[in-house]
Amino acid sequence: MKNTFLLVLLSAFVFRIGFAQEQQIVTVGLEPFPPFIDKSGQGLTVNMFKEIEQLTNLKFEVNIMTYARAKYQLSRNMLTIAGHTPKNLESDDFYQYAIELDWKIDTTSDLFTFDEKYFDLSNVASGKIGTTTGNAGFLAEILKIDQSRFIEVKELNHLVSMFVSGRVDVLVFERASVMHLLQERNVKNVFYKSIGQVPASIAVANTDQGKRLKKILDDAIRQLDTDKIFASYLKYTKLPETGVVPESE
Repeated sequence: MKNTFLLVLLSAFVFRIGFAQEQQIVTVGLEPFPPFIDKSGQGLTVNMFKEIEQLTNLKFEVNIMTYARAKYQLSRNMLTIAGHTPKNLESDDFYQYAIELDWKIDTTSDLFTFDEKYFDLSNVASGKIGTTTGNAGFLAEILKIDQSRFIEVKELNHLVSMFVSGRVDVLVFERASVMHLLQERNVKNVFYKSIGQVPASIAVANTDQGKRLKKILDDAIRQLDTDKIFASYLKYTKLPETGVVPESE
């Protein structure tokens, strides 16, 4: 009986070792994008990664960095995943080295200002339109303005500080992320206006190995209740296209 018990323990131990050896480490580079991912590496997308881990042999290691750095490191095979991407809206060059998942979540990119006259961007001086590093290119295309009119800032939290202090007249970024930070600071009387839907996704390398990983991820995500995972975000999608940023609840 004792020998049988020891054999069971040994078998379980060997199984765990084998499982650990089969785990695939996935290095992830994400820009802070609350509530999807915050500067401490937590958020709704990370919650989705944790659920994927339960369905696969993947283990995600999340690193916080600028979007520009995430794209660069993905292009140099220094990362496995980069995000969040504006799905199907990145530059032609991006899609030479990256491929996005089938998964996406619809987000709204907004203009934020303390003075509604600045919704007409012709009233805004060059360098007074702010966004985060790596985003000016596709936002300039959406807004049909020259990219040089933007100032790009490494961290969204810093960008919000610049906006609140008046160093930029217009902040352009994803709605929920900016509203979340403004509400945390109890900033009032900020106007917002949607410039359109920008579905967010994540990207893997455009290689055979990357495509195999994409299939694993897409298959796993289809098994998840993503509406439940991202429920706290969805309230922002139900706001009017333009208005005043709601105060924190």
